[in-house]
Amino acid sequence: CYHCKLKMKEGDPAVYAERAGYDKLWHPACFICCTCGELLVDIIYFWKNGNLYCGRHYCDSERPRCAGCDELIFSNEYTLAEGQNWHLKHFCCFDCDCVLAGITYLTVNEKPVCKSCYMKNHAVV
Repeated sequence: CYHCKLKMKEGDPAVYAERAGYDKLWHPACFICCTCGELLVDIIYFWKNGNLYCGRHYCDSERPRCAGCDELIFSNEYTLAEGQNWHLKHFCCFDCDCVLAGITYLTVNEKPVCKSCYMKNHAVV
């Protein structure tokens, strides 16, 4: 078995993945996503760099995912803020929803806020 490295016994069911090559077989329970461990026997699988992936994690390896909407980001313009990727329109002030991409913002309780909302709602007077 390509995953657990145990020998396949004659007569045991085995999974063959065409995209992985003719020399690789898996026990059905070992045919899993390398990221989340999801069983891939009955669903679409992806093969990349010697690893099996479910659809979600294969896509995550190809494109960043927006922290705001959890969708893949296909645009070449997006922002990286607070250690996460965001569609430009989804990185917004937690108080007023104005777009924060490209402007100065502050964090309050780990939530981004624009300067005017910070001054109005959070700054010490």
